[in-house]
Amino acid sequence: MGRELEAQGASIDPPLWSAHALSTNPEIVKNVHKSFIAAGSRVITTNTYAVVHYHLKHAHKSDEQPHLLDRAYNIARSARDETDCTVRIAASLPPLSESYRADMVPDDDLLRKEYTLLINHAIKHQADILLGETLSQAREARIIAQLAVEIDIPLWISFTVNEAGNLRSGESLEEVAEELLEYGVTALLVNCSTIENIERGIDIYQKLRQRRFFQYGAYANRYQEIRNDYTLALKSTAINEDISPADYTGAVKSWINKGASIIGGCCGIGPDYISHIRHNIINPQEA
Repeated sequence: MGRELEAQGASIDPPLWSAHALSTNPEIVKNVHKSFIAAGSRVITTNTYAVVHYHLKHAHKSDEQPHLLDRAYNIARSARDETDCTVRIAASLPPLSESYRADMVPDDDLLRKEYTLLINHAIKHQADILLGETLSQAREARIIAQLAVEIDIPLWISFTVNEAGNLRSGESLEEVAEELLEYGVTALLVNCSTIENIERGIDIYQKLRQRRFFQYGAYANRYQEIRNDYTLALKSTAINEDISPADYTGAVKSWINKGASIIGGCCGIGPDYISHIRHNIINPQEA
């Protein structure tokens, strides 16, 4: 969403990043959703990744959080209703501070408070999926799962992973995944990591699948390796221009061959990449 907003002319500058367009150009948010739907996406994700207190407070907009959440859901629903009503809407439940920074995850009380607010908005707007994404520490995922265990909406949990395929905190993806399955998590994924790191995460899920059945998948980014001191204010994460749609589709084929049944794209994977997947894997007869 963020990089495609930028590609279509919207600002994603700090401190609001992708949330900036919700206030200044909501129509472009809808157009991005429509672009992905037209490309073949069967699930679109709400533009709520940056609608968290951590980012909003730096823009002096903390009091606008409920309004911006409502707007993001209404835009996603409108985009779906105007294109394909069978597309599902996933409610993005993102990190509540910096992305990729396991060392900056808030304490449990703050996690529970804000994730409760985010989940309540997802329920209010009848989201089809709760998507805890780009999580770097087990505590984030555990609290989301605890809050969602009594909610009748499928819960997908997705981690950003390191060079070993484990959580960026260093925690074992296999061990954390086993714990989350006990909470009834519907699907486990890895996302917003390099293709190579995603591959290693999928290997771990495939190994766990030998012991117990669960659905898993992946959606990589097109970034260079994330630096350890990353903050959004740096805007220093470079797109890897060497990864073509064909290259990405090749990686997706590998994940599917290893049992992945949910596939997509994260930062830098635009509608042209989704379209290439659709025409070469999902519906090759359309190519």
